Amino acid sequence: MNTTPVRDTELPLRYPFPRGPLGTPPPLVHWARKHHPVCPVLLPSGVRAWMITRKDDIAAVLADRRFSRDLAFAGAPRLVGEDFTAVPGSIFNLDPPEHTRIRRIVAPYYTRTATERYVPVVTGLVDDALDTLAAAPNPADLVDTFAAPLPPAIACALLHVDPDLRAAFVDNFAIQTTFVDNPATMTDATTAIAGFTSQIIDSRRHDPPEHRDDPIGALLTAHEHGTISADELHGTASYLMVTGVESLVSPMATGPLTLLLHGNQLRDCRKNPELWPRAAEEVLRYHHNGVLGLPRIALEDVDLHGITIHRGDAVCATMLGATWDPGHYHNPAKFDIHRDENADPTFGAGPHYCIGANQARMILTIAYQRLFQRFPTLELAVPDYEIPFDTDSMFIRPTTLPVTWQT
Repeated sequence: MNTTPVRDTELPLRYPFPRGPLGTPPPLVHWARKHHPVCPVLLPSGVRAWMITRKDDIAAVLADRRFSRDLAFAGAPRLVGEDFTAVPGSIFNLDPPEHTRIRRIVAPYYTRTATERYVPVVTGLVDDALDTLAAAPNPADLVDTFAAPLPPAIACALLHVDPDLRAAFVDNFAIQTTFVDNPATMTDATTAIAGFTSQIIDSRRHDPPEHRDDPIGALLTAHEHGTISADELHGTASYLMVTGVESLVSPMATGPLTLLLHGNQLRDCRKNPELWPRAAEEVLRYHHNGVLGLPRIALEDVDLHGITIHRGDAVCATMLGATWDPGHYHNPAKFDIHRDENADPTFGAGPHYCIGANQARMILTIAYQRLFQRFPTLELAVPDYEIPFDTDSMFIRPTTLPVTWQT
């Protein structure tokens, strides 16, 4: 695993960092893990933060009540500007016990059992996307025809959102996870998503109880019963939409790419379909989640590795640092669907462990299996070194993925 040498005089590191080859994590993350496990970084907003890169430290910080996710206040540290970490009432931005109260309302829809209930719906939507791919010119862009449109279609179906409402707002979802737009653009996107969420909620107010068996329906009922506030209803519904879309676009693209680049493991999956969940798991470990996690804020002074993180300091935990930590993953730079270690750290730790982890695993497993069953001769249409990667998003993803197949 190559790392980039950095002199202490070059600190803080300026984010975003140059990526590794073919969508692998930035070498600076590995350098920091080895040399500066509590590393000063400068965010695009100009805010100085501490980057945590070791798996054990990340798990400890994410479970430590001395680090808060409640950033819905003026002047809070932001990556670029007023993104969804500024939205009041969102489950993403709350600490226990408020977070716990809201999580209990939506958690039943994200259990392993509940996730199995959605398999037929997801399978149908994946097949619809594959129909679109089949009808596209050959070669086709797998991002444009499959990876980008599929997650919003699935999110709308599982959250009972009218698909006609989503078209004008998908671009605003992507802005929430970029670090190149200026603060004004970020604020406008957050405002637009709030308006979109209000439209969704208003469209659901007259649903009978039997049509509210979904997360947004449950939140709306809880609000009507006085269990959650209007801010908590709107903020959490908005969060479920944004994260249900943007966090899945990347592995929808990096998964097929990485499997095509590791043909022996792809053949193993085709021979033994029980390996598809392990392929999805390894894609999540190898590629998924943002290079630099969104900030938390220290509520008091905390000492870690000889560094004092002062009260009010921003702290970012890079999940790719955790899932590539050689202290916990054997040869982490090797993509290996047969490895024993799982991708759990990519979903976080502590109270904010990703509520949609089971759902993400299910969706990606179905998507990969159906894609390669439908297109058994699928291959890259360009050399791998010509595949461009998005340098603007906090997620790692190719901007285009040209593929071809025999007809």
